[in-house]
Amino acid sequence: MLILCMELKELKENFDKIVIKYKLSEPDKAEKISKFLTSGKKVEAVEFAAAFSMDVVEAENFLGFIMKGIEYKESNIDPHSK
Repeated sequence: MLILCMELKELKENFDKIVIKYKLSEPDKAEKISKFLTSGKKVEAVEFAAAFSMDVVEAENFLGFIMKGIEYKESNIDPHSK
């Protein structure tokens, strides 16, 4: 998978570009993203891309950065959260 080859810095840069490109920090979109991520079901890049009218690779990059953050939190900040 493409995301595995990317450095964390690249993931963050791509994440920021995607947020700006699709205006994902706007309140309505931010709320929609939070609902996606807290729905309790696995978030698929294809579904996320369709919901925000973006390319699937962009959705993979966006979600990949979020997943890296969650992995970091679970392993370094709160190892008992699993």
